[in-house]
Amino acid sequence: MQAESRIEPWAASPVWFRQPGVLHAGTAVLIALSASVELVRMIADGAGPLAFAALLITVAGAALARRRPWPGLVVTVAGGLISALAGWDPIVMWSIAVFVLFSFTLQGMPAVRGTVFVGAGLYLMTTIAQDYDFLSLQSFPAVVSAVAGGAIGNAIRIHQEYWHSLEERAADAVATRDLEATRRVAEERLRIARDLHDVVGHQVAVMSMHLGVAEVNLPPDADSARTALDAARTAVRSVLLETQRILEVLRRGTDDASTADPAPELSRLPELVESYRHIGLQVDATVDEVPATVDPAVSLTAYRIVQEALTNAHRHGDGTATLRLRTEEGRILIEVVNPRRPGAASPSVGSGYGLVGIRERVESAGGRLEVADADGPFRLSVVLAVDGSDLP
Repeated sequence: MQAESRIEPWAASPVWFRQPGVLHAGTAVLIALSASVELVRMIADGAGPLAFAALLITVAGAALARRRPWPGLVVTVAGGLISALAGWDPIVMWSIAVFVLFSFTLQGMPAVRGTVFVGAGLYLMTTIAQDYDFLSLQSFPAVVSAVAGGAIGNAIRIHQEYWHSLEERAADAVATRDLEATRRVAEERLRIARDLHDVVGHQVAVMSMHLGVAEVNLPPDADSARTALDAARTAVRSVLLETQRILEVLRRGTDDASTADPAPELSRLPELVESYRHIGLQVDATVDEVPATVDPAVSLTAYRIVQEALTNAHRHGDGTATLRLRTEEGRILIEVVNPRRPGAASPSVGSGYGLVGIRERVESAGGRLEVADADGPFRLSVVLAVDGSDLP
């Protein structure tokens, strides 16, 4: 009940609030509107060339920040400082810097460092604009606005990651539940087929044999009885044929007629690795051939573990990762190693839920998880049983 009460308020939020692209687009629109209004005001008030240059630099920094967050943030703040040095009120440049900081933290960039940098820049802007009054009252709201922009962007990003984590876990739970239901149905189908073959089929065959013996031992003048026995044997043969058809249907099942999309599995790992290479992660992958007897739930769990490990490598690493997946003695061994980017937080202590989700998946599959991140590169090792049984 507690988990549901935490999910409901976020689930009730508007869909656009959970989409980073929509929020980035909205921020860009606000920046464009602010710059347009400021440009009109500059023209009306006869601002100098340096003020126009400051506005242009600020807008250019905001545009650059979408692809190059840190350089864009620096250029944006520099535009505001130039505006203050030119003697033009930097209030609009100040606002644009806060918008860019919001987008900066929403992308997952370091919130504290970004906020401190922008806060210091806004403090200098207001100080210069107030004739170098370092105790100016206008400096306080400038710094507070920077803190608010960075905090809001970071908070929304954390909520988005949490929401997507919940969606992924729900999808995994549904897929696992469906696989388990399908497995149980298949087992029950086979049990019924065995019972039909061993009990019904056997008894019908015995009945046909006895009818044949009875027909042979009839007296020569028992034509009506012989006709009745022949009809009975024909009916028994028909029952045997129908039983064989039912057995074939029960054993074959109807799974091959399903049009549902298959759940992710280990056979699709090459596609997964290639998708991370497309986004810039250099993955050195060595993947053994997956046994055909691997349990579907284990295959799904292993796929998700590799997916989350590569996501952590891309988010916290230096752009490289090593993936090793081996199968030996009825076990699947997964190892993902990636050097950490200087200054990046460890995935085990970050604000995300990736490692928590990996641990939960491993425990539900009865496997073992080891994480080494104290010194050197981050290393994640997982062992799963191919048949889904609990490991000692």
